[in-house]
Amino acid sequence: MPAVDISRHRHEINLSTMAINKIQSNALNELVDPSLGFDSDYAARKMICAVAELAFQCLQSAKEMRPSMERVVEILKDIQSRDYSAEKAEVIDIPSDDVALLKSGPIQP
Repeated sequence: MPAVDISRHRHEINLSTMAINKIQSNALNELVDPSLGFDSDYAARKMICAVAELAFQCLQSAKEMRPSMERVVEILKDIQSRDYSAEKAEVIDIPSDDVALLKSGPIQP
């Protein structure tokens, strides 16, 4: 039976916890590479928020709360196919409605 590296698992858990905390505290800009344009590009921000919402769902500890891989692929294809630039970019800050699901706790699949 191979030995399990406990320190590696602790690191993975800490990264998951950190990501969840950043998403819930509306601090996505701290998780995202600045070159992606999160702070300056409305379309990039909307796409990143959609991916973050999906990531939050995937990080749920209860298996029944996480989407299946088939559903993840469907959501990612939908995110990729949306025309975010067609939406009005009246507000640069993330509207609270965009992160309401992220802050409300576990999301139903």
